[in-house]
Amino acid sequence: MTRYQSGDPATRRNDTLKPLLDGRTRKKPTRLGLIAAALTLFGVTSIYLGIHLPSHEEYSTFDTVNAQGLWGGGNGGVVSPGISYASFQYGLSKCQEHQEKEIQPAERQRNPRGPSNSTLLIKNAHIWLGNRYLDGDILVEDGLIRQVGPLLEAEPDTRVIDAGGRVVTPGIVDMHSHMAAASFPGLDALADENEMTHPTTPYAIIDALNPGDPGIKIVASGGITTSLILPGSGNLMGGEAAVIKLRPVPTLSGHDMLVSAGVDEEKDHEKVWRYMKMTCGENPKSYYGGYLNRMPMTRMGEAYLFRRRFEEAQALKRSQDDWCDAAARINKTLADEVNEDKMTRLSERYPESLKLESLVALLRHQVKLNIHCYLPQDLEAMVQHSLEFDFEIAAFHHALSAWQVPEIIKRARTNITIATFSDMWGYKHEAMDQNVNAPNILSDAGIPVAFKSDHPVMNARDLLHEAQKAYHYGFDEHKALAAVTSVPANALALGHRIGSIEPGKDADIVIWERHPLRLGARPKQVIVDGIELDFQASWTKHVDEIGDDADFAETEIIQESSPEMRHWLPEASGETMKLEDHGLDNPIIMDDACAPDTNSFVLRNISRLYMGPGQTYRGSVYLVVKEGQVVCAGDECDRDHIEWPSSSPVFEMGGAVVVPGLVSTGVSLGLGEIQAESSTLDGYAENDVKDPDLAQRITRAVDGLKLSSLHLQKAFKAGVTSSVSQPLIDSELLAGVSVAFRTGVQHTLLDANDTLVKEEAALHFAIGHSGKLTVSQQIAAIRELLTTSQDNIFARAAQGKVPVVIETHDKDEIASIVQLKRQLLARGSVQFVILGGAESYLVADHLAAMDIPVILKPARCFPGTWQERLCLAGPPLTRDTALDILLRRGVRVGLASTDMDDGNARNLIWEAGWNLAHNGQLSTEEAIGLVTWNLAEMFNLDRPESPDPIGVLRQGKKADFVAYNGDPFVFGTKVLMVYGGGHQGPLCFPKQI
Repeated sequence: MTRYQSGDPATRRNDTLKPLLDGRTRKKPTRLGLIAAALTLFGVTSIYLGIHLPSHEEYSTFDTVNAQGLWGGGNGGVVSPGISYASFQYGLSKCQEHQEKEIQPAERQRNPRGPSNSTLLIKNAHIWLGNRYLDGDILVEDGLIRQVGPLLEAEPDTRVIDAGGRVVTPGIVDMHSHMAAASFPGLDALADENEMTHPTTPYAIIDALNPGDPGIKIVASGGITTSLILPGSGNLMGGEAAVIKLRPVPTLSGHDMLVSAGVDEEKDHEKVWRYMKMTCGENPKSYYGGYLNRMPMTRMGEAYLFRRRFEEAQALKRSQDDWCDAAARINKTLADEVNEDKMTRLSERYPESLKLESLVALLRHQVKLNIHCYLPQDLEAMVQHSLEFDFEIAAFHHALSAWQVPEIIKRARTNITIATFSDMWGYKHEAMDQNVNAPNILSDAGIPVAFKSDHPVMNARDLLHEAQKAYHYGFDEHKALAAVTSVPANALALGHRIGSIEPGKDADIVIWERHPLRLGARPKQVIVDGIELDFQASWTKHVDEIGDDADFAETEIIQESSPEMRHWLPEASGETMKLEDHGLDNPIIMDDACAPDTNSFVLRNISRLYMGPGQTYRGSVYLVVKEGQVVCAGDECDRDHIEWPSSSPVFEMGGAVVVPGLVSTGVSLGLGEIQAESSTLDGYAENDVKDPDLAQRITRAVDGLKLSSLHLQKAFKAGVTSSVSQPLIDSELLAGVSVAFRTGVQHTLLDANDTLVKEEAALHFAIGHSGKLTVSQQIAAIRELLTTSQDNIFARAAQGKVPVVIETHDKDEIASIVQLKRQLLARGSVQFVILGGAESYLVADHLAAMDIPVILKPARCFPGTWQERLCLAGPPLTRDTALDILLRRGVRVGLASTDMDDGNARNLIWEAGWNLAHNGQLSTEEAIGLVTWNLAEMFNLDRPESPDPIGVLRQGKKADFVAYNGDPFVFGTKVLMVYGGGHQGPLCFPKQI
């Protein structure tokens, strides 16, 4: 799943071909005359040749031919007809390649990519060994792990790293990436992953591999040490893939980056595998059928094209086998010294086809096949193809519906690995059935599960987060770590080299600052082939390569105080929510207590209650709600202090943590369901900024709300109770007017009297780089609209009554918005909000001075576009992130969702807590504010005079909150209750799927 190349959706017959196609313009008499002339010439030529050519009897025997010396050399000998001896020998060498090579198992003695005369000792490590931990040391020699155990010793000149009790794992293996083919910063010139000129292409990704991709260093900083680089998913057959190590090579050679570089199959007792990518389902048929109006348009067409190409490869394979059989028989008759003049010769050379060569290798079981497939029918089709044509499938990729059909997957001859996302969904129809329980379902069925990135669709730097989310939803700790290490290594047939820490393996090792299954975990050190990666050095030799953010390095980096804390993995709370009978006719059955008409209740024994900025209660805290409003909060809300509502449930919360309902911003949540299906969307707004009647015609998101979608349901179950959603746009500058609404409404906005929080939440612009207007024209258009003298939405925005959201990442564009606010101060206090903001840290002081807040989108940036190329990745690559700098400089900050792209609105709380792992100046309360009250304040949705504020909890105001059974920043913590959001009654024990 990567970007498509642009192409003309309409295919037309070229006018220049008309003379060649329109043969009917010639007259019939002329055609007959030409035929007669040709017959006459043929007859005359035949008579002439019959007279002058030798008779059959003259050359009817081999001896006669030999005597004439027509075929011989200087001695008159005859050379047998057929191919040359050199061609025969070449063919025999190809036949030998067909034979299955027997690799004798042997203890590995060297890493062919490792340095010479190098010794490294990692001491005091908490080593993950696949199913347990060992406190000990790791001895590395010449890039190979030699020993693992306690109290190891080494030579005096050995380089020693003290892990200080930190968790040490093998390097992470990403078995689905387009890095170095779709290179940062996402320029058209760097898009080499999809050769979308034919649905079945035999090309090789190694020919496009870019060792200068800045993404390689960024990804490696997340602990990824090996990546399978695949062609894109636009074609049914995308071509050959390549496995690389993420270590800079001074040659900038793609071949030198290969995991197989330097391997001698006999000396190293190692088979060098080939890798291939295929795709089924939506992508090929949507592009070729949907845009180009050619085959394949349907899955039927896809299956036919697959089978036709497999049939061609099968026919070539049989021809090769026949040739090799004949050649072997001839070869047995040859003497040690071959007389080329006398030998029997084959009439044809060894049959080959560059177009089919890799497919024939697949049929010979020399290729590890990786297939992009999502739905049951696609998975089954590929399994059937593999059985019919006798090839093996190494892994199904994405495969979000694989959990539905483990029996079909197991029909294959091999145990296929499912390389998937643990929690990325909703971007197209194929991705709607993602299930957070899929890893357990598949694993219980005996099917290996790996997590992968699909970089740059997902930033591969954060691949570990997929394992963390799976662990959160109940996947075993060791299986979660194996899913990004040993399982993908085995699927790539590289388990003998990578994916685990044991003697004889490549020294690809990561030392983690905190346990890798804790939120925000980042490597302290990354080692590849026994070489420590230096993230401050140049990896690419680019003249503009960015180094450390030294000018901003002020963040207090958290250092755990003891070795035990450095490898501590907190257990998820086992506490739950119970009902109590206090003699007030309280419901004692959970279904009754959580009924739709329940709007009065008491929450007791809350350990932390976050109401708003500077208002946090700790201890044994109460929250009392009556008729939907907060009547008491704190530690003095027991029955000795206030009267509890009668006939209402009393929930014993078991030390729960309660925060205001989370707020989604930055995406058009509620304005569509499936991004790739236009029929499920409100549509894309086209607001002409030069239209004199624009204020009356402007798109308003409130008119297009589509409630109770799967995206909204999942977000609400995770505690996202409100959203500020802007109209969808493509390349237009003005999106329109966003709406603030509650996300838990059952069907339509008519089902609750408080669905709409604010119909005019903000005026939204998005500065683009592919539309009709230049950037400077777009800034000028915003200025012109905000200087109107009429009483309309633009005037209200200029006066500060409606916030103005400008979506941009670029530092210079952000600076222009700062300057624009200075120019508009005389007309009113316009409330600009920057959305995106990857480079906003470079303008932080000016943003703070002009009180322009920033909503970071995504929360964890990466330089996927030119406008984001200066983004700060954070430790260990940079000391700070943009969030750290903005907060330190006094800028108001919020975090946006990217839900339409990946379904992550339900993960907003984790985005809020991510930087707590490294920023010692960031408090838990401040982190919660990033997705609650900070956002509400930016959109004026938390005003004290409002009866229904969002993002905060206020006494005497509407209750809107989410309760967790423990720390929301600890994986495994569960949501106990969501209340508010337009939902009828409390939602108790919501389950994600």
